[in-house]
Amino acid sequence: MPQTSNNIVGFVNLLSFLISIPMVIAGVRMSQGSAEECYQVMAKPMIIIGGFFMFFSLVGIIGACCNVTFLLIVYLILMMFVIIVGIIFSMMTMIATSKGAEEVKTREGYKEYRLPDDPNWLAMAILKENSWESIKSCLTVPEHNVCTDLKERQINSTATELDHNELTPIQSGCCKPPSECGFVYGGMTTWTKSNGGSSKNNDCNLWNNDNKTLCFECQSCKAGVIYGVKDSRRKSSVVNIVFCIFIVVFYFISICALGNSAKNG
Repeated sequence: MPQTSNNIVGFVNLLSFLISIPMVIAGVRMSQGSAEECYQVMAKPMIIIGGFFMFFSLVGIIGACCNVTFLLIVYLILMMFVIIVGIIFSMMTMIATSKGAEEVKTREGYKEYRLPDDPNWLAMAILKENSWESIKSCLTVPEHNVCTDLKERQINSTATELDHNELTPIQSGCCKPPSECGFVYGGMTTWTKSNGGSSKNNDCNLWNNDNKTLCFECQSCKAGVIYGVKDSRRKSSVVNIVFCIFIVVFYFISICALGNSAKNG
C-alpha cells in the first residue's frame, strides 16, 4: 500500500514526540534553583535532546501525515544528522571502553581500581577539577550517598566480609581506603589509621571517616567512577548498535514516504 510508509513514519514519530515531552519537563524541573547540583548537571542535556526530538518528531508527523514534501526533505536531513551522530557516538564509546581505570585484585579477594598512566579522553574529562566537583556532589548527596548502603551493613560486620560483599567500583574506590594503607578495620566505612603504615599512596592521607569525606578525593575513587562509567558504556554499546540499525532502516522507510508525498503532490 502506497501510504503504509507514511503511516509508519507518522506513528513512530508520534511515539517519539510523546516520549520527548516528559524529558523536557524533567529537564526544566531539574534546572530549577531548588534542585540538587547533580540534577542540574543533567538538566541542560535533557532539555536540548528532548527539545530536538520534539521538533524532529513534529516535522516527521506533519510531513508524513499531510504529505508535505518540503518537511519530509527537512526530516530526512535531520535523520541523516542523527545517524551520523549515532555512529560517531558508538565509535567514541568503543574507544572510551578500550582503556580507562585498571582493575586490581587485592590479597583479601575484593577488587580495587587505579588510574592508568595514560588515561583516555573520557578519563581526562572526568578528572578535570570542575567535572570532578560536580560528580562528587552527586556521590555525596545525603539522600543517595553511594556509601550509605555500606554503612548500614557494617553492624556486627568483620573485615573478612568485604570479600563476600559485592562492592561496586565506586563503593570500592570511594567508601574505603586502599588495602595497601594497612588501616585497622572498624566497619565498612570506618577505619583507623595505623601508626605502622608505610604506604606511599597519598590516598592513605586523604582518607577520613567523616561520611562527607571518606575517600571522595582519592585517586582510587576517581578510578572507581571511571571504571563504572566504562563498564556501563560497554553495556550500552549494544543498545547503540541496535539503535543505529533501526534508524538506518527507518531512514529508508522515510524515503518511501517522501516518494509517496511527491507523487501525491
